[in-house]
Amino acid sequence: MKKINIILSFILFVWTLYHASFLHLNEVMKIADSFAYLQMSHFLQNFAQEGLWNGWFGFVYSLPIAFLDFFVWNDFLSAKIVNLILFNISALLLWKISRKYLSVYYSYLVITLFFLSPTLLHFNIHVLSENIYIPLFLGLILSISKFIEKPNIQNTVIISCVLWLMYLTRAEAFIYICSIWIIAITLLVQSKLDYKKFFWLGSIFFIVFFLFISPYLFHLHSFTWEWGLTNKWASNLRQAELRGQERMDDAGFEQAVAELTADNQHLIAGFAWGMPYDTPSIELSLWEFISKDPNAFIDRIITNQKKLFTRNLPEIFLGKSPSLYFSDDDRFSHVFFLLWCIIPLWVLVFWIYTIFRKQKDFLLISTSFFIPALVFFTLFFTLNRYFLIFLPLLLIAFSFGVSIIKNTYIRVFLIWNIISILLLSTFVYYNTESPKDDYYSLKQEAGLWLAANNAGKTQLKIMERFPIVTYYSESKTRYITPYTDDIQDIYEYWDHHNIDILIVDSMDFKTYRPKLIEYLDTTPENFIKLKEFQNENLQKVILYRLKK
Repeated sequence: MKKINIILSFILFVWTLYHASFLHLNEVMKIADSFAYLQMSHFLQNFAQEGLWNGWFGFVYSLPIAFLDFFVWNDFLSAKIVNLILFNISALLLWKISRKYLSVYYSYLVITLFFLSPTLLHFNIHVLSENIYIPLFLGLILSISKFIEKPNIQNTVIISCVLWLMYLTRAEAFIYICSIWIIAITLLVQSKLDYKKFFWLGSIFFIVFFLFISPYLFHLHSFTWEWGLTNKWASNLRQAELRGQERMDDAGFEQAVAELTADNQHLIAGFAWGMPYDTPSIELSLWEFISKDPNAFIDRIITNQKKLFTRNLPEIFLGKSPSLYFSDDDRFSHVFFLLWCIIPLWVLVFWIYTIFRKQKDFLLISTSFFIPALVFFTLFFTLNRYFLIFLPLLLIAFSFGVSIIKNTYIRVFLIWNIISILLLSTFVYYNTESPKDDYYSLKQEAGLWLAANNAGKTQLKIMERFPIVTYYSESKTRYITPYTDDIQDIYEYWDHHNIDILIVDSMDFKTYRPKLIEYLDTTPENFIKLKEFQNENLQKVILYRLKK
């Protein structure tokens, strides 16, 4: 046992250094959601309630960042250190789960593939809630596996607490109540639970879970005036109507967010604490969403499920290495490489074929969690991140599929096959992520210039689509540039919120505000150009003030 622990510690150390070597790809904040988590960590450090109650973003991920930042004094660096720690915790939890179904050596393989995954690497180097959501999910899986072995009050309370933390990280975690219910019903049918214990432990689970989340529910009600588990419901339904099904249509998201207001659509951006929230002007219940156009509803689900199984899950499992050959005219190499990438998927099929004879508990847990996610998320739109938590379970399934193959040469071939695909996918990821630095560095330069010239006198109110300039200006409040084609809407939003600075930049406006792109070259009426930043690639960031 001591030898196993030494080897495991060495593996974790080596792969942590591997992940740390990619942190330079995230020297400048590039993702809008990162601002929300760092914003909440700032408020948590100051013991302000804004750190706990954000309508769209859970605060649990921000807690360890806020704690570490007391010692590091750089929240962006603190978040990256927290990510590495959380990833190691995930690996240890995955090791414990793997050991229930696999030998020591194949459990080592699971951990290795976990660290090699380019999909997980992306989230690990960025400030995103998946970094804590994955270890919480693995903790839930481990707790449930212990409950199956020993259904008692202690394991029931642990399951409730872990699900509570998942819910406060990302509100959609409430769907996994269905998963726990499916598992409990199965245990009842299998006579592993009697009726008395089933109802007693079930009652404890619901009481503990809803008791813990009740303060958050009351808070949601205080600013939405509606009772519900999340205030993202109306937005998700509207986005499902507006987003493309074959590809993610960002304009659909922009319009859906813009409509989250009861008065003028461009005045309120739909978020709480930093972005004022109001009741949606376009009220839409699930039944109205379904009944308005049943054929479109069914077509959306079918299209989303096709996309899930043909694109999302393969990308989550294998990364994007096949994209290397998408533009290649050499059909032979293209087909050969795609076949090379399909081999690991066949191992999963082989595992599914044999699992009905072995590892039934793992099958029960995996399907009980996957089915609610499959049903719920395909009602709206599918994103890789919604199903990312299932990747560790896929890695266990793959390793189990390899382990039951008797021929040693085939087993070695399959292991090196998937390792080569993951390494190549990481190469693709590295080469697509690295060129982004120039553009975001330009926004960082603009933010630092604002911070230096403001000298901390006031908290600047900055209006921009992605809050990169806002972050580096040291402002802790975010205002989204309205989704509009009329500069008067920008003016009204400015006046309504008493904004200090409007950011017009080439990348965000070309993609998300294309009808306002002219203001990269022409100063809008009633505005004054304060400062312009441009790099050698002719990308621009312009800071505008309002005429007094």
